[in-house]
Amino acid sequence: MGSTFETAIVITAVIFVLTALIIVPADVCIECRSLTNDAIEDTGDGTDGLSSEQLNTLLTGLSENYRMIYGGITDELEEEG
Repeated sequence: MGSTFETAIVITAVIFVLTALIIVPADVCIECRSLTNDAIEDTGDGTDGLSSEQLNTLLTGLSENYRMIYGGITDELEEEG
């Protein structure tokens, strides 16, 4: 059997990994959201800062990020159950 110190190290490592799995995708989504808001504002103002093709690419990338993140979570939950 392992010591209490070894158990504490393992539990801490597991918590750090779980935290990273939650925070990293959330940061990506927040960054994509801010880029999307900026793109919508530029397009709504009539400025030439962003074309309709670039906005479409940005929104497609945002939806793909959500599909990858939450699709992976769903797949993992279905495999366990």
